[in-house]
Amino acid sequence: MTNETNGLLAGLSAELVSITERVGASVVRVDDGTRLTATGIIWSADGIIVTTSHGVERDEEVFIELHNGTRLAATLIGRDPDTDIAALRVAATGLPPAEVAADDAAKIGQFALALGRPGNSGLQATFGIVSARLDSQSEGGPETVLHTDAVFYPGFSGGPLVNVAGQVIGLNNLMFGRGKGVSLGVSIVRHVVEGLLAHGKMPRGYLGVRTQAAALPAHLIESLPLTQDRGLLIVQVEQKSPAEQGGLLLGDTLLSVSGQQITDVDSLRSQLRQHHAGQEIALNLLRGGVLLTLAVTLGTEN
Repeated sequence: MTNETNGLLAGLSAELVSITERVGASVVRVDDGTRLTATGIIWSADGIIVTTSHGVERDEEVFIELHNGTRLAATLIGRDPDTDIAALRVAATGLPPAEVAADDAAKIGQFALALGRPGNSGLQATFGIVSARLDSQSEGGPETVLHTDAVFYPGFSGGPLVNVAGQVIGLNNLMFGRGKGVSLGVSIVRHVVEGLLAHGKMPRGYLGVRTQAAALPAHLIESLPLTQDRGLLIVQVEQKSPAEQGGLLLGDTLLSVSGQQITDVDSLRSQLRQHHAGQEIALNLLRGGVLLTLAVTLGTEN
């Protein structure tokens, strides 16, 4: 190995150590009194901590431990089961917040550090690359999920995935990755944290129907014409729900929400997650062999 190569590796190693030490001050241990602890990120200097919801099993008697060993009581601001994100608050100011990257900063192939404070082990770090980036669009803006080959150890959930500039590009989640390296991009995290701070939960849209997947009649696919062969048959409309108030009827077949085709229950749930309470959406459906479009204002589930 040449001196030049040795110098490059030594330089990279020293830079990774520097990034780990700098960002590590913003990485906390989250202790909810259960057997396993999680990791959290200092989101703001005035005491906002972001972590995973599954890492905070209890709503009370939660504590966080700072990089210097200081232990602080934390209160749960709120949690979002869909994204598995939770926000905590501690009674402290002047905390060192993590620097959060721009939404589009994460690139496939770039180096990435995963940091965590699992158990009593102190700060830990693993190194890899961003191996995949999955982008989608929602009412809250662009959403990104990152995959990395950096190893996530137990207790790493809630910790940051960091680029070589020391900026957080993702919130690590062992549960989503089933043991592999999956991180929610900062666009999702930022949107959910804003919702939790404002409402204590994510005010996602509620329609108020029960459905089941149904094949569309071949003669209607050809005659109307339709570009899908399946839809969702509405088998129940809840009383006083947005669906009832918007004119949906038992036996209607839902085809699309705001222009996005609906072919199964998961696709309907996905679309509703991307809209908020009070927002008007366009529902395309079949009723008695006739295509209809209804405007429905979503509500909030009790």
